[in-house]
Amino acid sequence: MEKEYINDYHLQIAMTEYRDLFKDGEAVTPNNDILGTVTQVYNNTTGAGEQVYAVVKNPNEKAEDVQEVTVLFRGSTGPDHFWEETADVWNDWAENDAVIAKRIVMQSNPSDRDNSTEQLKASARALKDVMEKYPNAKINIYGHSLGSMDAQYAMADLDAAQIERIQQAYIYNGPDVYRILSPEQRKIVDQIKGRIYNYADPKDKISMVGRDPAKGSIGSVGMVYYVDSEQEDFVNQHMTYGYSLDKEGKIKILSNTSTVAYNNFLIKMESFKRLKKSLSSDGFTSDERIFLDFEQAKLTASGICHIVTEELDVLKKIYNEGVQDASEVLVSCSNVPWGFILSPYETEVAYSDGGVTYGTTVGVIQKRFTPVLDTAKQLEKDFTDLEKQIKDGIQKKLDEDEELANEFKQWESLI
Repeated sequence: MEKEYINDYHLQIAMTEYRDLFKDGEAVTPNNDILGTVTQVYNNTTGAGEQVYAVVKNPNEKAEDVQEVTVLFRGSTGPDHFWEETADVWNDWAENDAVIAKRIVMQSNPSDRDNSTEQLKASARALKDVMEKYPNAKINIYGHSLGSMDAQYAMADLDAAQIERIQQAYIYNGPDVYRILSPEQRKIVDQIKGRIYNYADPKDKISMVGRDPAKGSIGSVGMVYYVDSEQEDFVNQHMTYGYSLDKEGKIKILSNTSTVAYNNFLIKMESFKRLKKSLSSDGFTSDERIFLDFEQAKLTASGICHIVTEELDVLKKIYNEGVQDASEVLVSCSNVPWGFILSPYETEVAYSDGGVTYGTTVGVIQKRFTPVLDTAKQLEKDFTDLEKQIKDGIQKKLDEDEELANEFKQWESLI
């Protein structure tokens, strides 16, 4: 039975890149939804192996009137296609996948220069060309595997004005290229961190290149989501066939990764930035300034509070597992094997003389972790109190001004 991609709206769009796409033809998702018409094709036009497709809803609309464009960055051509598509396979795997992976792994710290390949640069030129053709359109980015890397780099290579035209990006199972970007490119792509959904499967070795789960989304392109996947063979794992949906119909994410609170904060700040931009069109009124100041303070305090709480939960879990493991080791020290010459008490004394005691096992973990946990708990309390103070301050102001209260309700509905 042929494998099928899960029915996730954005993943289906991303995997459209592997369908037969050609200029003026329909782009149809794997579950047979019509995405639009392909109007621009960049298929190895520079000899670097890039495969980029621009899709619009209405191909007959004037380019300057088009409001939205979907750009698909195709992933690597499979090695099983070597004899039919030799140039593509060589460009993708030898000239790009292997080279970029090596550069990312060797680059333990962020680069001080652009350390990309010709295909990444060609993909960036293709994106700029699409944006030039459709000067007033918002851009939606999709990519998988090598296409994810192409998409990451293409966004980072835009300028400060162009990057704001990126409406959203969904990328899957590609190495993270953040380390090989120049300082300026990292600064640019960080501008829209809350609009880039960067999915990685911990069971897929390819998508974990350049990633540190302990850091979550920090030091990565966009918001990283680690997928809670089913085990598949190497190829199927990489092709996202291990993905599954949660009860809400969303891609199932690992609950023990410290990314959720930070990513949610970034998403809320993106909504705040859009509202601020909307209100700024005619300059800010005094009431709008009050609202924006309060809202930014509230979002920041709430976001930090949730991040600290999430990290505290991780610390508690590590602490409890450590204490449990150490306790089991300590208990095992009093277990006497059958026929052993020493009694349980004598065995325990012997271990104690050797330095194995409650204090050197369970006790040392408690001693080292307790101050850290206490600090985290105090931070959680401090930011919870700050969040409450801000909300109380807002409410007091609104209770005194009915007109302002009505305006607040209107503006909050836009976030």
